[in-house]
Amino acid sequence: METSKTSKKQITAILLLVVGILFAMFGILGLTSKGGMDPYEARNSVVMVYSYLQLTDGQSAGAMGTGFAIGKTGEPVEYIVTNGHVVEYGYMGPKVYQEQTASAGIQVYFSAAENDYVTAEVVYYSPSDEKDIAIIKLPSATDKRTAITIKDADAVAIGDTAYALGYPGVVSNSQQFNTYDENDITLTKGIISKRTKPIGSNYDAFQMDVYINHGNSGGPLVDEHGALIGINSAGAVDEQGKSEGVNFAITSAELMKVLNSENIKYTTAGGGFSWVPAWFAYVLLPIGVFALVGGIILLVMSQKKGKNVSSFAGAAANTGANNASVRGGRSSVEKRSVLRGVTGKYAGQSFDLLSGKVIIGRDPTACNIVFDKNAPGISGRHCQVAYDQNEDCFIITDLGSSYGTFLGNGKKLTANVAEKMYAGDTFYLCDNANRFVLGKE
Repeated sequence: METSKTSKKQITAILLLVVGILFAMFGILGLTSKGGMDPYEARNSVVMVYSYLQLTDGQSAGAMGTGFAIGKTGEPVEYIVTNGHVVEYGYMGPKVYQEQTASAGIQVYFSAAENDYVTAEVVYYSPSDEKDIAIIKLPSATDKRTAITIKDADAVAIGDTAYALGYPGVVSNSQQFNTYDENDITLTKGIISKRTKPIGSNYDAFQMDVYINHGNSGGPLVDEHGALIGINSAGAVDEQGKSEGVNFAITSAELMKVLNSENIKYTTAGGGFSWVPAWFAYVLLPIGVFALVGGIILLVMSQKKGKNVSSFAGAAANTGANNASVRGGRSSVEKRSVLRGVTGKYAGQSFDLLSGKVIIGRDPTACNIVFDKNAPGISGRHCQVAYDQNEDCFIITDLGSSYGTFLGNGKKLTANVAEKMYAGDTFYLCDNANRFVLGKE
């Protein structure tokens, strides 16, 4: 009779595993289909760029624009992209005026309010009547900004929604305090009107009704998921210099040509599966994960029970003694709290939480669960997990990670704000390739 029950549990476990795998696969396809993040999250790649020229006779000139970081996801960045006309004073000025130049340069600001900036070097320059692209190299790689992902321009359709990020001068001149950091960025929205080549230029561009102004130049134009599709560059104006509402952005295809020719690494956005609805990620993926976890637990329990059937049947005399031991000593049957890897490097491994908090990340000096140095999307100190014996719950806290910590249902945790979780709940770091489950064993 016991054997029959065990067989039924094993069959149920296998069914759960099959359902879990199928649902998880479609859920992951849904993630790929819907893209990466919110457009405003692209601000984490944006900087303010300032170029200046000072002549020996006291004359001076300067230009302020926007730039964005490029590189490989999860790695420190050292290259910034902007427009050629943004860096023109600092880069071309000394070449034109030569002995008359007193000083010139290009500065990249992470925060003007905190006087946090560096002097950068131009490694690629194309004037506004050609490609109007400039690539500047920071003096050293930094994690103050994250690399933006670049989307193939051919995947952008007429009528698609687009967003421009940057520091438009009209806004900077109208507000009391300009910090020129990530939280001072203006986000504007519109649509792609057509693909064209503006007069007086030599680059492929998107025509759009997305509002941009002086200061937006060189900033990113992104899609609904924060992937770069263009570089904001110019706008049509009337005889009085007022905007006509027709603006242009250099396509991402032009940028990728330059990056490839200069052997500069960058990250491309996934193409996705258009036939898979985005809601699969929110509905099927959590169900799939829970089914997988439930199937694994049920299968392990049924196997353990099957192994112990003969010993239970043949040890009637010891049963009473064992029951007495259980009643007299609660610790002999008390389950321990664990963190177990579901996917990624630590899949199948368990970590005991009764001894205290566990910190997950890439920094081996601060973390208990350490990812590889170049693990994409994982921060040095990514998140912390602990078990609260008094409330019999788990406490998870994101430690200000760059790419986020998410609950199993897709909710992104607020940095440094504790979240209660319970046995059977799951969470992941950056994406579903690094998923963990909380439990009792």
